[in-house]
Amino acid sequence: MAGHFESCAGVKDSITEITMANAFQNKLQQLWSQVRTGPAGKFFHWWFDELRQSLPTQWQQKLQHALRRATFVFSGDSLVVGLDENRLQQSLDSFAVDQDVSLQKQQLSRLLVQHDLSESPRFLLLESDTILSKEMTLPMATEPNLIQVLTFEMDRQTPFKASDVYFGWKIRDRNAETGQIKLEIYVVPRQQVDKAIHYLSSRGLAPAGVDVLEDGNTMGLNLLPAGQRVREANRKMRFNFVLAGAVVVLLAVVMSQSLYLRSHQVVELETAIAEVQDEARLVQRIKEQIRDTSEAAGFLTVRRDASPLAIELLADITRLLPEDTYLDRLVINQASVQMQGKSQNAQRLIELVNQSELLDDAAFRGSTRLDARTGLEIFEINAKISGAEES
Repeated sequence: MAGHFESCAGVKDSITEITMANAFQNKLQQLWSQVRTGPAGKFFHWWFDELRQSLPTQWQQKLQHALRRATFVFSGDSLVVGLDENRLQQSLDSFAVDQDVSLQKQQLSRLLVQHDLSESPRFLLLESDTILSKEMTLPMATEPNLIQVLTFEMDRQTPFKASDVYFGWKIRDRNAETGQIKLEIYVVPRQQVDKAIHYLSSRGLAPAGVDVLEDGNTMGLNLLPAGQRVREANRKMRFNFVLAGAVVVLLAVVMSQSLYLRSHQVVELETAIAEVQDEARLVQRIKEQIRDTSEAAGFLTVRRDASPLAIELLADITRLLPEDTYLDRLVINQASVQMQGKSQNAQRLIELVNQSELLDDAAFRGSTRLDARTGLEIFEINAKISGAEES
């Protein structure tokens, strides 16, 4: 009795683990759907498509070759094995459905190896006339959770329950103005697909998905739930991913190194420019000092050339004044001369001074007066220096 209870408890725990695993897988699928249909997913889809188109034609062909799929179509009593490359279906061979399992398994394996499809994803293809399709309009906000929404709406939109069918969809239009999306859902009964999946699995060909064949082309769908998709280990694809990852890492290293070198060069250039600017400012100050000195020297030279020397003025005044005249005071300014002294006849001194080539506009400064002690006339004369400018 105790063993029976332990067995029941073990089964219950297993069921709980399976339920938790399925819930976790559904949550991951929901998150992936949100990322894929969100702005980030749309951007990376566009970015990778642009990168693919920028590759050389030969590389694009090799990439497309790596993305080929092995396909299986049940047509009457035959299993048609084909190749799906860029949505174009190509038949390779056909086998009788009631053929011996071991023999057919060997033949199928040989055929896949012959066409380099042994590690490619395997898809079961359904004819378009065997599935139900229906157009729907939903709010755009439901796009990240379309699996849950369509599961909930299945029995209202189709004659089936969601648990009885496999389904997929294609979005036909997004209208940002109305906030709605138009999509077409594709529904097929599980019983019909499970029978074909069991047949393929018994031959070691468990499919990674279920797609729809229409007019010789696949529609790019996968009606099989994520939990039932069998992923074949593609060593070549893994190696390509490793190489792509290495290229991305190397590219990041090169870009970071380039940015570091660029920033280092910018710092060096800024330092060199600052040093050159300091030298340029120093040179500019020296030039300004030279210019100021030159201007001052030129000014003095001009003033010196324009005005006679004091010794010349003294000699000229000594020559002009008569013997009966002497000076008590002589002041030579920048533009004028002041003479103060005594003379026998002061009135004639104005005429004598005006005869000078170095002096002009001689005039008494005040009136003359008589010195009682000597009997001479005391005078004070101002005269302008010829060519001199008053500052």
